[in-house]
Amino acid sequence: MKNTRNQSQQLQVNTELKANPLIQFTYLNQPIANDSSVVLPLSVLAQSPHYHEIWQDNGQHVDVKVDDNTRVMKSDDFMVREYHSRSPELSDVVSHVYDDAFTNSQNAGYDHLIRVWNYFPAINDDMAGMENYQRFCVARHALLDQHNQLGQPNPAATAIGTHNQQSCYVFIFSKMPGTVIENNRQVSAWEYPLHYSPKQPRFSRAMQLGDLLMCSGTASVVGHETRHKDNLHMQFKECLKNIEVLLQASAVKTDLKAGLFRFYLRDTGDVDDLQQFITEVGLNRYVILGGDICREDLLVECEAVFQNSLETFT
Repeated sequence: MKNTRNQSQQLQVNTELKANPLIQFTYLNQPIANDSSVVLPLSVLAQSPHYHEIWQDNGQHVDVKVDDNTRVMKSDDFMVREYHSRSPELSDVVSHVYDDAFTNSQNAGYDHLIRVWNYFPAINDDMAGMENYQRFCVARHALLDQHNQLGQPNPAATAIGTHNQQSCYVFIFSKMPGTVIENNRQVSAWEYPLHYSPKQPRFSRAMQLGDLLMCSGTASVVGHETRHKDNLHMQFKECLKNIEVLLQASAVKTDLKAGLFRFYLRDTGDVDDLQQFITEVGLNRYVILGGDICREDLLVECEAVFQNSLETFT
């Protein structure tokens, strides 16, 4: 019998376990929850009560396979590939994980990359005249070109610097394409002037799949320029303004306060101030992690997910 279920309604992001988990994100200073736990190389500085972030395929069995530094979580419609490394050779690591991820997902029929997280150390360090974030962009671009992805919709993505020597890359592939959502206040990342990087970043501002909106790492950028240098409060407000534009541009009709937020904070000593700003605007589902942002003049970055049903987040 043909499977007629609507795949786009199956991918959910919850704060409690409701179905079979594809990913349950945990962090360095938190316990591992289950076989699908992805431990990101970042520490929690603060979080809302009962915060969890569990990506689930509603009603489907999920297989988990572990092989050396790679883990695969797979349902009929989605494949998650997770990679960890301590190698200091950033370009080599990026080339390996992107090549492996695309080769295996395409061979298995999961043709659409909809979300990716990139975490690696010393993101702002300069080596031989090129910043590590630029080095990452160049290596990623080469592998996307190799796998004929430059003409395909860019996934929602995040790139954050770790405060240790650990790298982690997490990919979500789907058998169904998502819809790219761009922000009319910002230049699309792949159209940035080349002084930011010899090869432009390749990500969308957000990706919608069914009733799920996945907002990429979002900072205090208008056009392509950083705004509010040295002002954490104003950068935070600019982040939320950019997220709200994406939400309004999507077909997901819910409130900003209904989102599940992940914040990355450069200076961990600012956590109390950031938590106060979050409380003042009424966000009540969030985590704050210590991490470096891709530009040295950016103090905070956030990402968020939204769904039409407010009951999704409990």
